[in-house]
Amino acid sequence: MLTSLKRYTFRKPEKICNQKQIDQLFASGKSFTSGQFRLIYVKTEISGPIPVQLLIAVPKRSLKHAVDRNRMKRLIREAYRLSKHKLTEVLAAAAKHYDIAIVFNGNRCVSQSETLSAINVLLDRLLLIHEKNTE
Repeated sequence: MLTSLKRYTFRKPEKICNQKQIDQLFASGKSFTSGQFRLIYVKTEISGPIPVQLLIAVPKRSLKHAVDRNRMKRLIREAYRLSKHKLTEVLAAAAKHYDIAIVFNGNRCVSQSETLSAINVLLDRLLLIHEKNTE
């Protein structure tokens, strides 16, 4: 009786750390928004066990204080960590890879529930775009 356990983790290989990947993401990525968040994505040819790599950006222009920027990054990371499974399962089955960036565009911190719902909407829209492009 084996059951597949979902591990709600966000580890180092899931983060975009390579400057070339970041440049490509912002230069040739497509984007859409949900509330105060923007998701920028690009389909890449990187093969590996991780189907999605993420970059989180909270500009200093949006939130002046480092405390607020760090809090928003923590909230975005937590929301993504809890919501990523539906996206990663579909992309892993299709052997596709996406680089995505979530950028906060608001001018004040938002609550955890607002962040979670906005990130869910963004990931659902990305999943719909992926399914539309594979048909």
